[in-house]
Amino acid sequence: MSKFYMILLSGLLFAPAAYAAPMNAADIKKNLDAAASDPAKVTAYCAMSKKMDEVGDDQKKAEAAGDEIDGYFKTLGDGFQDAWDAGQDAADGSPEANAMDEAMTALDTKCK
Repeated sequence: MSKFYMILLSGLLFAPAAYAAPMNAADIKKNLDAAASDPAKVTAYCAMSKKMDEVGDDQKKAEAAGDEIDGYFKTLGDGFQDAWDAGQDAADGSPEANAMDEAMTALDTKCK
């Protein structure tokens, strides 16, 4: 997983975690692709991505941005967050991790 995704995950650690059933690769891709087809969710994702780039590896900045990141995840929806969590938990090179990487690359291309 890329550095960006790991940083974003650290931001999620400050949000309360809800239990979600494990997702397979198709479910991960479907949920993340749904965000890529919704202009409001693309805007939220791109803003979140920009914020995470600003935070970088600075833990204090990550803590300060926690509520803002949580807001983006609320806009992106539970399906996105569940797919995100499942993709982050997936072993490198697994179908689930590959599905996440592919879907996130598609989302990243929509950010200006």
